[in-house]
Amino acid sequence: MTRSSRPPFPLTLLWFWFLRLLPAWLGIAAIIFLMQIAIAAIVHDNANVRTFLGFLRMLPSIVRTALGGDMLESGSMTALLTVGYQHPFIMFLYMVFAVGTPTGLLAGEVQRGTMELILSRPITKAQVYVCAAVLTLVGMFSLVMVMFLGTVSAVHIYTFSEPIDLNLFLRLAMNGGLLASTFGAFALLCAASLGRLYSAIGVAVGFLTLNYFVAIVAAWWPRLEFMRKATLFYLIYYSDLWQRWPLENMAKLAAILIGTVIVGGVIWHRRDLPL
Repeated sequence: MTRSSRPPFPLTLLWFWFLRLLPAWLGIAAIIFLMQIAIAAIVHDNANVRTFLGFLRMLPSIVRTALGGDMLESGSMTALLTVGYQHPFIMFLYMVFAVGTPTGLLAGEVQRGTMELILSRPITKAQVYVCAAVLTLVGMFSLVMVMFLGTVSAVHIYTFSEPIDLNLFLRLAMNGGLLASTFGAFALLCAASLGRLYSAIGVAVGFLTLNYFVAIVAAWWPRLEFMRKATLFYLIYYSDLWQRWPLENMAKLAAILIGTVIVGGVIWHRRDLPL
């Protein structure tokens, strides 16, 4: 196909998929936003902080590690607000969107037989993949920005006994967006490579869960500490985000993200779809 005869970019397909994903995205974004407000409502009051810390001390050590570890013991308002950025429920919501979006748009359409209808129009396989990639990556990154806006709103709604460094939360959000988008790119790779919807979902969920589990357990169990570098969470959890922008780790995440998207695109382009 020559450049002059190549079909124009399918904005109609992009818009159709966007509208289909929008209700789920809005629901997840609303929960993430409100959770930042709720956490701020708890920790902005000194009495609530003491109650909250007392509750944390009653939890198993591995759960405390998942929520922020020894950092929370300081009682710092800023440290306590970061709970909303690494809470397991927040991670679960990101996983739902990261896995559900690309697998539903690629593997799901193939399994349902609707990919045949899509490709019967003047549209290429590469353009279909680009539409799925844009919606996945932009959706993941925008969810993290909603989380940051939740923190900004909470800081303006409540009065805290100490200054809250929003620059720290911006660094957390930007790095979290890279990490979330990288997991979304891996799910995109699974969707482009595997023929069945639930196979793609299973592999993607397994990869995300294993990364999170190893990252948490390695920080809690010294014998597994050597495994922490094998997870993508290492590039976030072991960056000095409290002091600076971890440009080297951000570059590594960006390289993994771009490489994964490219590999997925090549596989999808060469794959014989069961049409």
